[in-house]
Amino acid sequence: MTQLRPLDRADHGTLHFDPRVVGPAQRIVQIGVSEIALAAADMPLCLAKDANTGRFNLVALVGLVDPVNLFVEAQRFHATYCPRALQLTGFRLDAAGVAGLAVDEADPAIGSAGEPLFHDGEPAPILANVATALQRLIADIGAARDLVDGYATQRLIRPLHLVVQEDDGQDHVIDGLYTIGSEALMQLPDASVLQMHRSGALAFAALLASSLVQVERLCQLHNARSPRGLRIARLSHDDGL
Repeated sequence: MTQLRPLDRADHGTLHFDPRVVGPAQRIVQIGVSEIALAAADMPLCLAKDANTGRFNLVALVGLVDPVNLFVEAQRFHATYCPRALQLTGFRLDAAGVAGLAVDEADPAIGSAGEPLFHDGEPAPILANVATALQRLIADIGAARDLVDGYATQRLIRPLHLVVQEDDGQDHVIDGLYTIGSEALMQLPDASVLQMHRSGALAFAALLASSLVQVERLCQLHNARSPRGLRIARLSHDDGL
């Protein structure tokens, strides 16, 4: 449970931030458009529908059956690339707080270790860096939404069917994920394909589709830490919808 409060000199003057610490309790993380190529080298990239707006968000899948981040061990992220949202979970933008920030006092990266948030009662330089990073991430996530909105307009988004099976034969359906339909993409008019190519959307679509091979890596990470072995039973999408 979060304990989010506007950053305050008196209440938070002794807190530190350790940017190396990542909490493990999540299976997906939202990413920005500039992170696609980097994140695809490590983890499957999918689309997930926002329950409030109905729009699709671009997300990285970092867990499978259990609500944990399989890339996290001893509160450290072990992969080539760590999504920026995972590095900033202890903060939010808040005009009422020092440096325009709110702090989550319950976040594992916030505590007595790492860089101090204040020096002699004054904001440390790291706070300005965090605020800037959050602003850039929000803009980057907005650009990802615009990209995915374009896929939705072209009717390219399809439900992803992901089922993993334990050694004892029990199936686990990973619901609520979507991807780009390969057949739908191939049936686009030439003018649409050219427009997508020039905007970069075509290359991003190819990266999203190819990143799904990383589901196997998630199974390997799960199997390395759990006696309940997993394998992929189904990984496909509906191209006829």
